[in-house]
Amino acid sequence: MKPEQSNALLAPFPKSQIQQLPKGGIRLDYVSHGNVTRRLLEVDPEWNWEPMAFDDQGLPLFDERGGLWIKLTVCGVTRIGYGEPQGSDTYDRIKGAIGNSIRVAAMRFGVALDLWAKDMDHNIPAEVSSDYKPAPVRQVNGLPLQTPSMTKKQSDLILKMVGPNVHYIEEFKHSKGITSTLNVAQASELIEHLKTTIPIKDPWADIPKGGLDD
Repeated sequence: MKPEQSNALLAPFPKSQIQQLPKGGIRLDYVSHGNVTRRLLEVDPEWNWEPMAFDDQGLPLFDERGGLWIKLTVCGVTRIGYGEPQGSDTYDRIKGAIGNSIRVAAMRFGVALDLWAKDMDHNIPAEVSSDYKPAPVRQVNGLPLQTPSMTKKQSDLILKMVGPNVHYIEEFKHSKGITSTLNVAQASELIEHLKTTIPIKDPWADIPKGGLDD
């Protein structure tokens, strides 16, 4: 992705496109699915999304809560997002889950990130907001050392363990105050958490002997 494309995705939305949603006694700013779609089209007319799993009929597989995990590709870069269902009837819930999953995945590219940051400030759980302290940033020669993202083997195992119940991933990240892709250590912690949360028959059977950190 070129710098100008990244900057275009990050650009703030005009006030005329920002709406408000009453939530928990406050009003949160957000941008509609339609305006997010317009931004994606402006940056990459060939952007696309696809569900991370399909049902037996080849349709997007929604989890037990009606939510949907997707892969969003913009300018050749792919990132994931999870959308909660909205509405009371089946059509509205499906439409809401798809729209929300695109909005969340687009946020991973920086679309309306400033508004999402405000939302996250209001949604940090009490047990996190009162006691949570970020881990100190490791440094080398005075410069921050980035922790590598989880490996593909870790990602594949996590998705295998949760199956259609992918909300376990978001719930774990939410409880830890994690707003970006899991790193290796966080993924390992999630795997251990899932082993005690989800009854799975020998989830390690298909893992190569080389381990997860290759």
